[in-house]
Amino acid sequence: MEQGKQVVVIGGGIVGVCAALETQLAGHQVTLIDPKTPGRETSYGNAGVLSESSVVVLNNPQLLKALPKLLLNRSNGFRYNPLFVLKYLGWSLKFLSYSSNRRAKHAARALKALMDISLDRHKALIKEAGVDELLRYAGWFKTFRKESTFRAYSKELELMNEVGVRYSVYEQDQIRQIEPGLSPIYVKAVLMDDTCGVTNPAKLTDAYVRLFEAAGGVVREDRVAALTNEQGWQVKLMSGEVLTADDVVLAAGGWSAEIAGWLGYRIPMAWERGYHWHLEPGEGMPLGRAIYDIDGGYVMAPMQQGVRITTGVEFDDRDAPPNFRQAENSVADARSHHGLGKPIEDEPWMGRRPTLIDSLPMIGAAPRHPGLWFDFGHQHIGLSMGPGSGRVIAALISGRKAPIDITPFRAERFPV
Repeated sequence: MEQGKQVVVIGGGIVGVCAALETQLAGHQVTLIDPKTPGRETSYGNAGVLSESSVVVLNNPQLLKALPKLLLNRSNGFRYNPLFVLKYLGWSLKFLSYSSNRRAKHAARALKALMDISLDRHKALIKEAGVDELLRYAGWFKTFRKESTFRAYSKELELMNEVGVRYSVYEQDQIRQIEPGLSPIYVKAVLMDDTCGVTNPAKLTDAYVRLFEAAGGVVREDRVAALTNEQGWQVKLMSGEVLTADDVVLAAGGWSAEIAGWLGYRIPMAWERGYHWHLEPGEGMPLGRAIYDIDGGYVMAPMQQGVRITTGVEFDDRDAPPNFRQAENSVADARSHHGLGKPIEDEPWMGRRPTLIDSLPMIGAAPRHPGLWFDFGHQHIGLSMGPGSGRVIAALISGRKAPIDITPFRAERFPV
């Protein structure tokens, strides 16, 4: 087993932090680079769900059935910028081409394996970091206002059955026994039995960073300006400093395709932009877990900062100006139905979730550059897959066998 390498990890979201921590724990000297404090970009804004059940990718057969309505651009759970779709028409058509039963099953099996090892590792790291108060074992409640919506969801349940996701279905009179703070507008609900959650994703990332630094890891808040490989890797920072490394891990989320492009790679990436807004809890019973209102198209997640309302998907350019319509609609609906209080922040937060055309992350060796490792494209479930991805990267850098079959995640599945 090869040990003691100098490794640079580019990207300080939860995926990059986990890659840095696991690689450091494997015996290597690791430097983590991000322009911001780690965990304050896309990883900051999620529902705090540590899932082993999010196995159904967005581009599944049900998407094709719903496409005529979605193209009207009126769904709160899915919005798009028509100019973006035209600009990325090739990507959009390829994305839709993966919406088959065969590909959905392939993705579900791959995601389940990665999320299972990630959830186990999250629990171990949370205990090691001494932040057990962040962990919530009640994790993921999907609610349905209409019987027809639940019937349509049955296709997802069939796929979850196939890959071994455990869940329980509840009727209307049972739902408020589990979540008395909910309005009685739901006729069905599905509880993901093994899914967990955290009450502050940013603090979770902070805790992992502390573990990393305590074990000898280095964090640099700087932007990468150039990446070259001449007798070893050189990572030039905007400050002018040049770091040398034996190996480089590219885990920069929505910016990964741009950086990989410096070396000639064409990564088929777009962005599922998303928003959140914290509300005051209100006077009713507090929520005990994240609630995904399927018909409403948003999630209500109890956090330390308040009740976080997270939106569905918005397809647009990574750096396009924010469009707060989804967040505003979601907040208005949540307040009217559930008695939640006023928004805490002046405006919503926005993040950019990197998505590849098959909705699977790219994890493993870069095809043409020895010592370069890809770890990105985790779409909207990076929190649920970060530790498992990190374990894979650490094993590969160390010359060991990966803990799962990484064939579905290899870069070579695309002509990059």
